[in-house]
Amino acid sequence: MIHLLIMMVERVGVIVILGFLLAHTKVFRQFLRKQQGYKGKAVLIFIFSLFSIISNYTGIEIQGTIIRNEDLLLKVDPSSSIANTRIMGVEMGGLLGGPFVGLGVGLLAGVHRFILGGSTAFSCAVSSVLAGVLTGYIGYAYRKKHRTITPRFAALVGIAMETLQMLIILLFAKPFDSAWTLVSIIAIPMIIVNGTGSYIFLSIIQSILRQEEQMRALQTHKVLLIADQTLPHFRQGLTSESCENVANIIHRFTGTDAVSLTDTHKILAHV
Repeated sequence: MIHLLIMMVERVGVIVILGFLLAHTKVFRQFLRKQQGYKGKAVLIFIFSLFSIISNYTGIEIQGTIIRNEDLLLKVDPSSSIANTRIMGVEMGGLLGGPFVGLGVGLLAGVHRFILGGSTAFSCAVSSVLAGVLTGYIGYAYRKKHRTITPRFAALVGIAMETLQMLIILLFAKPFDSAWTLVSIIAIPMIIVNGTGSYIFLSIIQSILRQEEQMRALQTHKVLLIADQTLPHFRQGLTSESCENVANIIHRFTGTDAVSLTDTHKILAHV
């Protein structure tokens, strides 16, 4: 179990790194803030489905009690299953994008997992769709009440969705003895890793969004401060003296190499 946990930590690290890089892209942040319309939702479905599909490919094959550590899983043996972080991508899509995005991510991730095959292919496909829908509605309801999804809440939802997946495996996978053996091996590592991964993933996204908001607030404050400082000089008219004072103020606050003020004919001030 400890060996499997360590291997899964390595896998979730790949997803977290991809999330970190993605959160630094302006396009992703824009669609995350303004997801109204089919285009925004389609982009989010594509992004989070990609995370889940990568999780499927980098999963750890479990055959009975044997753990097979392969670099890339393109097909799963009919008697084997996969321990992976697929639910984390589905959960993030649902929490951040809502029910429509959650359903879309769950369907794509579930279908891909079913195509890979294995003894729990159907169970994992069902749990992916169900997790997408549930996290979508949970995220929608939570945002209406608290406005922002917290990393701690995401971790709790991740633990709950992974637990739900274990129950669905026990319910649908046959024979039951094999399903029970599988769950006893993968349940704790997958619950821990997906819960922790959800916390880290959302923390990274929120940290970058918060930095962006703080930068915008700082820029707005600076603009208002410049306006307050320069207004008395502008009231004197566009003279060389007033423009010189204004240019000095703008130069001091913005830290630019040079500031120049002109009318339609000549340069009034240059600092």
